[in-house]
Amino acid sequence: MEFGMKRVVASVQVVAILNRIYNGSPVSIASISKESKLSVSYLEQIFSKLRTSEIVTSQRGAGGGYHLSKANPSVADVVRAVTNTPDSFEPVLNALEWVPVAQLAQGKSPTP
Repeated sequence: MEFGMKRVVASVQVVAILNRIYNGSPVSIASISKESKLSVSYLEQIFSKLRTSEIVTSQRGAGGGYHLSKANPSVADVVRAVTNTPDSFEPVLNALEWVPVAQLAQGKSPTP
């Protein structure tokens, strides 16, 4: 399944939220849903891709949820995780390597 631009943007938003609220304990998908105002089923699709790319790991059971496995991932990390981009898009992704999702969560513009 290929993700469109809407899901790519949602994926970056969700990882930014997870990065902001993650404190070492698993974060439930319900908490992320509440913060992002996105449905649980939509988030499950996103997190499936993020798990495959090892940006997050999951913990099952009571008190389970998602762990951020990569400290402060870049926007490029997330985009690469959730979609297959054409080679011609690689210069854009290289530029986005320098934009951490944490910076977006704080509402700050990237500095050159």
